[in-house]
Amino acid sequence: MDHGVEEAGLAAAAAPPEVDLAALVLDYRNGMPREENTNAFRWNADSPGEIAEIIKAMRTANKGEQDTRETAARILWTYGYNLNLVQDSATHRNYLVISEQTPCQRCWGLYILRYDSSSAAVNAAVEVPHPFSDESSEEMGVEAFLKLDAKMFAMAGAHRNSNTATRPGYPNSRVSDMARSYESLFHKVHTNFTTKAPNATHVLQVHGFEARPDYPQVVLSNGSAQPHTLLRSFADQLNSAGVTAGVYDGQQYPAFGATTNPQARHTRNKGGFFYHLEAVHAVRTTPQTYSAVISALTQTLFQGSPGAVANIPYAADYDREAAVAYARRHAKNLNPDYYDWSHRELGGDCTNFLSQVMYAGGWKYSEPLVENPLSRRDSSFWYYRPGEPSTSSWTWVNANMWASFAKNTGRVEKVKYLSDVGLGDIVQMGDTVERAKWHSMIVTGFDHRGPLLSYHTRNTLDTPLWDVFQDYPHTSTMFFAWRVVKVS
Repeated sequence: MDHGVEEAGLAAAAAPPEVDLAALVLDYRNGMPREENTNAFRWNADSPGEIAEIIKAMRTANKGEQDTRETAARILWTYGYNLNLVQDSATHRNYLVISEQTPCQRCWGLYILRYDSSSAAVNAAVEVPHPFSDESSEEMGVEAFLKLDAKMFAMAGAHRNSNTATRPGYPNSRVSDMARSYESLFHKVHTNFTTKAPNATHVLQVHGFEARPDYPQVVLSNGSAQPHTLLRSFADQLNSAGVTAGVYDGQQYPAFGATTNPQARHTRNKGGFFYHLEAVHAVRTTPQTYSAVISALTQTLFQGSPGAVANIPYAADYDREAAVAYARRHAKNLNPDYYDWSHRELGGDCTNFLSQVMYAGGWKYSEPLVENPLSRRDSSFWYYRPGEPSTSSWTWVNANMWASFAKNTGRVEKVKYLSDVGLGDIVQMGDTVERAKWHSMIVTGFDHRGPLLSYHTRNTLDTPLWDVFQDYPHTSTMFFAWRVVKVS
């Protein structure tokens, strides 16, 4: 089960306070103990029960409703954690931040969950298990979290060697090393906020090493001798960007195979994708270089079909094949039976075209019993008037009002990740401040580049979704994906 945020509660909530999320993470890091062998990391017999309660509260908070969030905040407070809903000042996306009231009270780490009504690009998570020990892995990790638009960020709460105690039965694994511990809150957050195949999470875990002879600048692994295909694609992208990279395959670069990493093992067992990234000091501490590394990963993930079609049933009485056939037939050749809104004030012809597609697939008109001049402005109605197109409902032609109608009447359900859209799904673009939708498109096919979109107001057939996604800056544009689950 994917514990993504629900749409309804967040939409009704007041705008959260704006913060620089990257600065928040680094300020928190600066307040954590960086010394080794201090035994500041708390671990005792009560910890499993406490961790279970913290996880339960985090999942409760992530349901997307203010009352559940407040309930979770009270529970987390009793365990020394604050729960804050914030909006990042750079991306304008919303996040839940779960942080210790006094770093380090338990030294169990900082956790951030994406809490936004928009659809994320890909089902991704970012983890930083070794702050201080792997210098600047924190900076690199939080930038990756924001640029990947990932759903979860986890940062350990102390130096990996903070505690001299070792895990029972594992003399080489200290309890403060999150890349060795199966019992920690860090690992339990990982297991609870990553998902299994077919809609599996891509987990990036950032590490560092000192440069070695015959080793590249970056070594990638999924914790086994059988690296997945995307890991090799990531390495290829890095090498093309001028950052030397190699992949552990059981033979090459054995020092950084991550074969005992519990998060890697858990991700593989779920059929997910683990990216254990070891980078030399010069890569981690040079913003331009580690930004290039992150860009290489986005190029790897934002292409092809890195996800699977979302597990949301299509409406049984919706003929999406007919809808897609209509879209393909009229994407570039307008249907003369409909007025062309390309130059009208309501936002162009894209949503008029989308409404035609929906109608071709079986959507039913929703009309007022008694029509008056204001009826067409009511978001609870959806209809077209062939004889007098200017009296058609605004929901027929306006992207934002179409989305309001479709959501409020339950005709669509949000697809959480753009990578998981299927044939006939709708993709809309909106602004990050008002969150108003201003462009509508439909998925009309797939090829080696991934989902293909067709739309009007630049009458386009089969353009790659990832090209559209990367043409618009994430700081000013949000994407929303929908699946039809009802026709009336």
